[in-house]
Amino acid sequence: MRLEIVGVHNIHPVRGLTKGIRPILVVPASAERNRGGFTLIELLVVVGLIALIIALLGPAFNMARRAAKRGREVAAARQVSQAWLSYSTEQNGQLLPGFLPGLPAFEADGTVIATNTYGGGATIAARWPWRLAPYFSGDMRALYVGDQGEVLSKLVEGDHGEYLYFASLYPSFGLNSTWVGGDSERMGFMPQTLPNGQPNPLGRFFVSRLAQFRHPQKMTVFVSSRTTSTVDGQMTQGYFRVESPWFVQSQWATKYDSEVAASCGNVSTRYGDEAVIATADGATEALAIETLRDMRRWADQADSFDFRLAPP
Repeated sequence: MRLEIVGVHNIHPVRGLTKGIRPILVVPASAERNRGGFTLIELLVVVGLIALIIALLGPAFNMARRAAKRGREVAAARQVSQAWLSYSTEQNGQLLPGFLPGLPAFEADGTVIATNTYGGGATIAARWPWRLAPYFSGDMRALYVGDQGEVLSKLVEGDHGEYLYFASLYPSFGLNSTWVGGDSERMGFMPQTLPNGQPNPLGRFFVSRLAQFRHPQKMTVFVSSRTTSTVDGQMTQGYFRVESPWFVQSQWATKYDSEVAASCGNVSTRYGDEAVIATADGATEALAIETLRDMRRWADQADSFDFRLAPP
C-alpha cells in the first residue's frame, strides 16, 4: 500500500522540523478510489433489509387497502339503501320488486326504456336496477363500486342498448328479492287464492310493504354479489339477485368457493370472509359468510337457522 504526503515544504536543515507547512491528510490510494461508493456486500445488506421491511409491512398494506375498499362499499350500500327506502316512501310503503315484468323503467334523461332495446326492454325493466336509478338521478355509478366501476365504464363507452341491458344485470349489490319485495322468477306474485277458492299459502310469503317488517334491523336487503353468468363465463363482482341459504330446500354449499358464484347464492366475500349488507332499517355493515347462513337474516318470518318455505 502506497502512502502519499502532499504539500510539505520549508523543512529545517538541522532539527528536521517543518516550518510553515500545511500537511494534507494522508490516505491510502485505494481508499481514494472507493470513496463515495458501496461495496457489493453493503448493497446486498441494503437490498436484504428492504426486502425484509416489505415482507413485514406487505400484509399490513394489503389489509389497509382491503379495509379502504370495504369502507367505500359500505358507504355505497348506505346510499343504495337510502334510495330503496325513498322508493318505498314514494310508493306509499310498497317495496321495490326485485323482478317483475310489466313495470316501466327509465333512462337517466327520463326516457322510458324501449321494448326493442337490446336484450328486451321488458326484461331490463323487470329487474330492479333501472327502476331504482331515478333515486340516484339516473347515475348508475351509485350501484357500481370497486371493480364493477371499470365494468360500468366499458359499458358506457359501448353500444347504448347493451349498456342498458348489462347495467341492469351486474350492479355490485344483489337484492334479496325472494324474501324482500318479491320476485316473479322465485314463486313471487302468485294468486292470493287457489282455484278452489282457498287462500294460497304462497300468495304472499315475502315482505311487500315496509310496515310489514317485524325485524327490519336483521333483514338483509342488499348484499355484495358476484356471478359467472356472463358472456365469457368469467367471474364478475356484481349481480342483481342473491339467493338465500334455504328456500324450498338448501341452496348453499357447505363451503364458500371463491371460484363458484353459486356456492353461496351469488354472495361475494370479496373482503376476506365478509360481505357488505344493507338491512331493511337502512343500516349497513360487513358480515362473515357464516353469519349470513342464518335464515333469520333473510326471511322475516324465519324462526330458525335453517328455515325453509314449505309449499302445500
